[in-house]
Amino acid sequence: MPMRVLAFLTLLLLLTGCGSTPSGLRIAGSTSVQPVAERLAEGYRRAGGSRVIVQGGGSTAGVQAVLSGIAAMGAISRSLTPEESEQGLVSHTIGYDVLTVVVHPENPLAQRGLTLAELRAIFRGDVTDWVQLGGRPGPIHLVTREAGSGSREAFRSLVGPVSPRAIVQNSAGGIRAAVMGNPQAIGYVSLGVARMGGVAALAVDGHRPGEVGYPLVRPLSLVTLGQPRGEAAAFLRYIRSPEARQVLAEEGLVPG
Repeated sequence: MPMRVLAFLTLLLLLTGCGSTPSGLRIAGSTSVQPVAERLAEGYRRAGGSRVIVQGGGSTAGVQAVLSGIAAMGAISRSLTPEESEQGLVSHTIGYDVLTVVVHPENPLAQRGLTLAELRAIFRGDVTDWVQLGGRPGPIHLVTREAGSGSREAFRSLVGPVSPRAIVQNSAGGIRAAVMGNPQAIGYVSLGVARMGGVAALAVDGHRPGEVGYPLVRPLSLVTLGQPRGEAAAFLRYIRSPEARQVLAEEGLVPG
């Protein structure tokens, strides 16, 4: 069974539960968007809005959840495809995320960083040992996201293809945990996840994540089927508030 189909079926079970459907605005999709969406949901509730249920599952699963009607909004960490736009989906950018390359804190490259060309060669599988980059001898263990992940698609667009030898994790937290536990590993997560600790964020082309000139930046968005209405429209209005923009900044996002 394709991974994106499996992710959608898992998401469907989690959202619907055992025959019960929770009330409130439902958002499903990108695990990179999930942490900030949960914080925004809390703030929206405190500001007098309705309950917002936030669920992960990946960007493609979030799109399918909206198209099937089981979620009012989908969270994506990539652009909509032409086919998705043709089906009536509308994207609402909430902020711009820094896609952060992470290694174990003991990796000597944590201080020097990498060039974009080196990063491409590593993930393409052309460079396979850290000694080739001036690090300690040892095989490079690539960690990537699953097919259908917005983070994976954004990384492919910004950096390039990933070797099929890479270890696959189905969440940003899974990549962070894998890199934390393996001094030879390298992966990519959102800046907010990297800031949770346990990993070292690499500079790319001499720019630290979040600095002007850092090359790996992608939009994070919520999508609706057609123009947003009701609670979905109210939630998007809240995201433009000063309080919500502060939350975005605290999570390492540049507000949209």
